[in-house]
This record gives sequence, structure tokens and C-alpha cells, in this order.
Amino acid sequence: MPSAFDVRALTSTVRIELDDSLSSADQASIRAHWVDLAHDGPGEPDHVIRAGLRDHPASGAAHVIRATSPEALAQRITSEVTIGAIGGLRGEALMLHASAVALDDGRVIGFVGPSGRGKTTAAQALGRSYGYVTDETLAVRVDGSVVAYPKPLSIGSWPGVKTTEPASKLGLREAPADGLRLAAIVLLDRRPDVERPSVEPVPITEAVAALVPQTSHLSALEHPLRALVEAVVSTGGIRRVVYSEASTLPPLIDDVLREIEEDTPVLTDVAKMSQRDCDCFSGIIEKSSDPTVVDRPGAYWRGTYADALIVDDSLMVLVSGSMVVLAGVGPILWLAADGLTLAELQEIAVRQLPEPPAGVDVAGVISDAVEGMVEARILVHT
Repeated sequence: MPSAFDVRALTSTVRIELDDSLSSADQASIRAHWVDLAHDGPGEPDHVIRAGLRDHPASGAAHVIRATSPEALAQRITSEVTIGAIGGLRGEALMLHASAVALDDGRVIGFVGPSGRGKTTAAQALGRSYGYVTDETLAVRVDGSVVAYPKPLSIGSWPGVKTTEPASKLGLREAPADGLRLAAIVLLDRRPDVERPSVEPVPITEAVAALVPQTSHLSALEHPLRALVEAVVSTGGIRRVVYSEASTLPPLIDDVLREIEEDTPVLTDVAKMSQRDCDCFSGIIEKSSDPTVVDRPGAYWRGTYADALIVDDSLMVLVSGSMVVLAGVGPILWLAADGLTLAELQEIAVRQLPEPPAGVDVAGVISDAVEGMVEARILVHT
């Protein structure tokens, strides 16, 4: 007999409908995975997932999924619930691919990394001493508050079918119900040969470059790079934990929370940068008013980008879900590229930069920089 139940995932209610291709025992098992997020409140769900072991015709608002075994289906359901939950916060929160735990006072530590880096095993190791927040998606609002998502944990090697278990069955502690706030972001660096784990600070540009691919719907935020950088700055900077076994992580929490003695970076939006032959780090970028420039052969233009931000003397450009960091002559060339030829860009760069050391091929350096930006798709050449 088919069955259905609702779960609360981040800010969304998701209804999971299980068909009669699953035995009553398998249905009960899948339902038990979501006991920690069970929802019986009023109102219609935001998303409906219809799941089973056989094909179904598409059905209105329901998203239909199937798998060849109950175990594989449970894993797919977890993924689909998470996708729906992430979509529900699109444009409203910074969503990191991270596991996270919370201290009793509500401070949250997020552990970021791609699949296979140890997020879930870190959540298991730490969740017995600290409150379990999530093992996959850390949602941080612009004010620094965290939306908990204590989803069932997917345990096992990647790739392959994993075992799905609720946090309560694994003995993980509940996070505080209210007042969760981001306190630290950690990059997980698991290496098999590490004898003694360590915590080290990560430079801001390197940290943000590592975080960008580990986010969902980043470009949907109003000012995505600023939101990401400000989240990093608010926690005192990114830490990297180099370790081998998750069991060594709990003793490192004090080191993770210890303040990093670094200067707060100066952030300037590209909308407040300048154009062309003015000082490229002040004023306002404006498109050329000369209509003939648009069709100018050999001209360079800034390509389509989601966001750009000056962080101290470096320029971050977010394009197509990845980030390019420019330093040295790069920011000047990118900001000036508004329908100018290579020779004109070289002229501007020479005026902006200090006298180069003897023997440096300035034209060659600038040409290589421009070519690299074209390859990175942050400049286009007409």
C-alpha cells in the first residue's frame, strides 16, 4: 500500500510519497530515516517527491524518481529532498557544501569540502560532542544566522550506494533550536599520511577561490562575492584542517575557534571602480559613450560576469560558477577593457604601474595577461 509523509528541510516542506513497489518494511525503513525532520504541520508541501522501484508517468507537481533497490532509492530521496530544500533558499542564503556542528551557545563551525573529503565522517566524529547541524548543506543568511538541516547521514564510500541513517540513531546531539550563528569556516584537507593534525590560516583570495565551487546558487545572491567574502571576514578568516582520521578532529575545535591575527581586508565593489585612463581603483566604471567603439576591430571588452569585487589589491571576478583572481597588472587591464585595443591597454597599464625592473618585457607581460583573461572568459575580443 502506498504511503506518504512530510519532512521539513531547511525552510521547505517536502512530501515523500512511496508507492506499493516497496514492501511495507522498506517504506517504514525509509520513513524512519527522516524521523528527525518529520513534519506534521498544516498547509500544502512546497515540493512532492514520488518514489518507487518502477517507472511512473510524470505527474503534475510531483517529481518522480526510481531506483533498482530500496537502498539506492533512499539515497536518491535524500539527494532530491536536499535539492528541493536548497532551491527554497535560492537567493536568500549562502549555501556551502559543508558539514557543520554547533556549540551549546549557538556558534556554528562549518567544514567545507568536495565529495570524498570527509564531511560526513567529520559530522559523525564531532556530532557526539557538539550539536549536529548538517552533513551536507550549510545555509547562512546574510546576517550570519544559520538554518539547520540535520538531514539523515549518507554513510559509505564514494562512489557507490551509501547507507542512510538518521542522526538520532547514530547518537549525534541535537543542535540548539534557536540562535545558530556562523563562527568559523574550515577547509577539510584529509591526507592518509598525516600523523599529527594541524590548523592553519588560509589567505583570503585562496580561501574564497576554494569556497566558490563548494556553493549552491551563489550567483543568485544580490552581491554574491561580497556575501561570500563578508561571511569569511565575519568569522575571522578561513582555516584549513590537515588531518587523516576524523577521530582527531574534536581536540582541534579550540584551535579552529582561536582568532586569526590578520588585518581585515578592504572590499570595494567594481561598480565603484574607475574606467580606463583614470586611477583604476577609484571612481566609477562607465561604458564608452562613443557608439563607434562597439564595433571597433581588435577591441577588448569585459565579458559577462556575475559579480566582481576588489579585495585589497586583488580583483575577484565570478563567471560561470567559477572565480578568477587577478593581481598585479590584471585588475588594471580588466577594469580598463571597455572597447580598447591591446596597444591602448598597454599604454594605460604603463601609466598606472611603477617603473618595471630593467630587462622586463612590459608589452609581453601585458599581452600574456590579456590573453590569459580571454582564455578565462573574463575578457572578450572583437
